Amino acid sequence: MVGSSPLLVLGFCVACIFGQLFELAQAQNRTPSATDPAEVTALNTIFQKWGISASSNQWNISGEPCSGAAIDSTSFDDQNHNPFIKCDCSYNSNSTCHITQ
Repeated sequence: MVGSSPLLVLGFCVACIFGQLFELAQAQNRTPSATDPAEVTALNTIFQKWGISASSNQWNISGEPCSGAAIDSTSFDDQNHNPFIKCDCSYNSNSTCHITQ
């Protein structure tokens, strides 16, 4: 039994390393969440009608609006972000974002 202990520890370490490599590979293969295209069109149409636009350092209205402050911990009531949206990117296994505010 005493002789098998180092092999058991080595086996455990190898399993941990392979587990970490597997997690890393999965994380790199994940595609970023994307906002529902119909919602992007609706948002852009509303902003165009109102004659307003968002600052590019707040969130990306031309490409992926559910990015930056729209998905971080910034409060919807933050006066530095006007106009502002908030998104929930938990749909379809975290691949789809919906504008919620």
